Amino acid sequence: MLVTVIIPVYKTEEYLADCANSVLNQTYSNIELILVDDGSPDRSPQICDEIAAKDSRVKVIHKPNGGAHTARNRGVEEARGDYVMFLDSDDWLDEQTIEILVKKVTEEQLDIVRFNYVREFNNGSRIKANTFLKSTTYDADACKEVYRQSLGLIGEELSHPESQNFLASACFNIYKRDLIVDNHIQFEPIKELGSFVDGLFNVQCYYHMKSFAYLDCGLYHYRKTNAGSATSNYRENFLRKRNLLLSKLQKIAETFMVEHIEEAMNSRIAIGTMELFLNVMRHKCGFFGKYKEFKEILSDDVHKKALKAFDISHLPLKWKVYYSLIKMRFALGVYFMTSVIRKLMTRGK
Repeated sequence: MLVTVIIPVYKTEEYLADCANSVLNQTYSNIELILVDDGSPDRSPQICDEIAAKDSRVKVIHKPNGGAHTARNRGVEEARGDYVMFLDSDDWLDEQTIEILVKKVTEEQLDIVRFNYVREFNNGSRIKANTFLKSTTYDADACKEVYRQSLGLIGEELSHPESQNFLASACFNIYKRDLIVDNHIQFEPIKELGSFVDGLFNVQCYYHMKSFAYLDCGLYHYRKTNAGSATSNYRENFLRKRNLLLSKLQKIAETFMVEHIEEAMNSRIAIGTMELFLNVMRHKCGFFGKYKEFKEILSDDVHKKALKAFDISHLPLKWKVYYSLIKMRFALGVYFMTSVIRKLMTRGK
């Protein structure tokens, strides 16, 4: 069975060789590696060509810069593998990752296998905590629950609200290629939607899958030391972009209805307000500018409606206090509590 690994490449000359070698040195060798140079202005394009010259399993695509979504979509178009994986060019895989995944998908004829990952910091490594997925194989009925969870958490799941995006990243799945191609699923631009483009892709994949498994082992190494990442910088017009994203998710939820889908969507919107507020805190404007943006978020009709319906009874105490302030639209209280949250998050990096 041929597995295609797709790596979008842009300004990662420092890490690219190690990333690609983590694929080429896998214990499973029937691999196609597609390096998609997205118009990178550094030495990355040359490094891609050097890697390809040494291994016939490597294919390089040079294209004008269009964003990671165009690179991934192009990679899927060119892929010959029965299954595909996505790897970011500053991360790496354990050497047995693909062997373990191939064994799982071939033995059980699975559409998607998800696995856990290790967060790599300057001062050490930490495996991501899994709070609700079972390390087992899911049948077609259970797959619908995974789809619903990818849209939002409900009930007791909300005792771990930090896990809302646990199913989102596309890098921690291996996919049957036909599932993506036959259902015309593509990545959309993060510049238009602000965030969660992997999640939007996966929500559609999870709905169409008929079989799924989760392996609770850290097979992917996610580098958390890149200060220039999208999550560390202020994002302009984030509220407008978030509402566009939510409208796309809402359309999917209305098209592919399952039990508790409306409650799940309300939770996603409500919990996501924290991300909006944290983004404002990265803005270099002063207190009054930030306070104005906080008021704008709290007055937004989409979020007001979801927050009104949001059941906070299962949230941990500190989250309950925070979202109580948000539900009351107490902007000053939300501002100061968000500033504390941001300091704690920064200290924890």
